[in-house]
Amino acid sequence: MFTITEFFKANKKIFAEIALYKLVEGFFILIGANFLVKFIISPSEMTLLATFALFAGRFFISALADKFFARLSQKIQFSFRKSIHEQIFKRKTQSGELLTLIFDTLQALDDFFIKVAPQIASAIIFLPIFLICAVFTDFLTAAILFVTFPIAPLLLWLIGKVTAEKNARAWAQLQKLNSNFKELLSAITTLKIFGKIDAGAEKIHQTSQKSSQSTLEVLKFAFISSFALELMTTLSIALVAVTLGLRLISGNVEFYAALFLLLLAPEFFLPIRRFGVAFHVIISAKSSLERLSKFLAVSEEKIGSIEKILMPPTISVKNLSFGYQKAQIFSDLNLKFRAGKITAVIGESGAGKSTLLKLLAGILTPTAGEIFFNEFSAAKIEKKSLQSKISYVPQAPHLFEATLQENLTIFDELSGAELKKFLSALNLSTLELKSRQKVSRGQLQRLGLIRALLKDAPIMILDEPTAGLDEISEKKVLELIKSVSIRKTIIIATHRAAVIGIANEILKL
Repeated sequence: MFTITEFFKANKKIFAEIALYKLVEGFFILIGANFLVKFIISPSEMTLLATFALFAGRFFISALADKFFARLSQKIQFSFRKSIHEQIFKRKTQSGELLTLIFDTLQALDDFFIKVAPQIASAIIFLPIFLICAVFTDFLTAAILFVTFPIAPLLLWLIGKVTAEKNARAWAQLQKLNSNFKELLSAITTLKIFGKIDAGAEKIHQTSQKSSQSTLEVLKFAFISSFALELMTTLSIALVAVTLGLRLISGNVEFYAALFLLLLAPEFFLPIRRFGVAFHVIISAKSSLERLSKFLAVSEEKIGSIEKILMPPTISVKNLSFGYQKAQIFSDLNLKFRAGKITAVIGESGAGKSTLLKLLAGILTPTAGEIFFNEFSAAKIEKKSLQSKISYVPQAPHLFEATLQENLTIFDELSGAELKKFLSALNLSTLELKSRQKVSRGQLQRLGLIRALLKDAPIMILDEPTAGLDEISEKKVLELIKSVSIRKTIIIATHRAAVIGIANEILKL
């Protein structure tokens, strides 16, 4: 799973490059302010040229830093998109969620790295350097800068608590809008046939209005934060200016120092002022990163696990409980089904054999306890992905309204000749592949077994596969099961002695 933390750990030199850009830019600001003061006090052509060169160098370095952050943003977006695209065919994800993640969510990250990250770097590098210069120039002014600086972050924190909630609501509305629009496009033909296209358009319009309202609420708080920071920093700079002016009149500070600090004060507060302009970008980026991390973490946890399971697996049941409303079938059940073995589950009628098989197959969900495939909990594996590894044959397999060949080739493309070999092996040669026909219960059980074998899953779960069969048919069924058992974990619920006879292990409920 790709994360921002891992990216920066693997590219530690990025921090050195950012620090270098900002240190050089800070050097140009300080030396440029110094030369500007010298030019004002004693004008000369050389001082003017030096001042111009220093300020030009400052903007040139700043432009290079902005390009660096733009390239960094592209790399991070590419890595996130790659991680998202890897999950599209591995998990069931709503299209609205994917559209929001790939476009709007990543766009918020792009805005962060282009508009906010340079200001964060400037604040980290500039503020200590400028404050140290102020201390050596005039201690009182440095104290004013030091005291007034924390007020701005406090305001950001207070406003951010409210904005974060409204921003989350805006993203949810946007995701809903994307989902509804995709749904309308996919069903537009059907809606036209039934004359409901206007109703679909009205639904999109209403969702769009709600999304717009949520976005405007976020922008209102963004403007409030911007105004608050501008007001606070302006008052702080004014306080520095008034103090320096009064002290200059009384002769407590030199003109050179006062002018230098007056030029330095706006630069000191500039990164903080720009935070106000981009405050909603910070909140959006934070929410976006949380959504991306959550999406990729679920993908890694639920999809990655099934790929790591060695097949066929050992299946463990730990402290398993299940019941229907007030009727408890079993509680605190602990069992183990070894890989590559046939395990017969026996017990009296009503003991819960069929229920246990449905729990193992993922058809039912336990009320307590867990089922493990090797060391991986079934609860942490995506249900669709897990069921692709399981062939479950109930006591009465379902036949679809289709030909016998279509029923048997759900999981594989086989010719009629190959299918007839399976039918012959289980005394079903009289059945017609190309037609729909009624079959007996015994024939239905054997057809279900053939379909499970054609799926070729590493886990086979069979519920009374030979019930009602004559001795010859039962023997052929068991021979077929035994021939594939070495590469499968097979669990059979049964009460038949012949089935118990081929089992490697017997578990009684």
